[in-house]
Amino acid sequence: MKIRTWIVALALLPGCGDDTGDTDGSSSADTGAATEPTTGDPVDDPAKVPPTSGHADMQVWLTAGHYKNWKCQMGVQDPIMISPHGKQRICSNAILSGHLTQDEYPVDSAAVKELYDDAGANIVGYAVYRHIKAGMTGDDWYWYEQVPDTSPAPHDDNGVVADGPGSMGSAPGQGLCVGCHMATGQDADHPGHDFVYEQVM
Repeated sequence: MKIRTWIVALALLPGCGDDTGDTDGSSSADTGAATEPTTGDPVDDPAKVPPTSGHADMQVWLTAGHYKNWKCQMGVQDPIMISPHGKQRICSNAILSGHLTQDEYPVDSAAVKELYDDAGANIVGYAVYRHIKAGMTGDDWYWYEQVPDTSPAPHDDNGVVADGPGSMGSAPGQGLCVGCHMATGQDADHPGHDFVYEQVM
């Protein structure tokens, strides 16, 4: 991840962009409902949603690769110019990818962004987001980002930039996610809506 990329992203907050590229996704085995039919409680099935219990659990979940059965972009993509993420590939769960209107995403909508090295050859980190409660603010989403410990992005000793809802998490760069994603839908350079730039369908 290049230093200049982060400098541009920080300079443009909160209007930085994200996620672009082809969305000719792979087929998905993730077809479950977003909530329990009787209680309305979130379904914490690891095949459907990432955990929200912190870095250690997230790393176990990512390693298990559940998200690879979601709707995923075909190959590594180049982001729009002002994205801080560099080369990437995004996967959306069935709840997010199946939402066909421009209103609020359902609770448990989630996506994983694989972050790649400059050559697009190796995964060097992840960005994950999950809609954890009804509403259309940054605090209604759980944000997680982990980058190499050599990255100039603000992070802790584990490379964790964000790990919590909205700007409430304790990670050094927690507010960056909301600062960028709040710009969805504001103009042609910032597509999407409700904090999601790229809905892989």
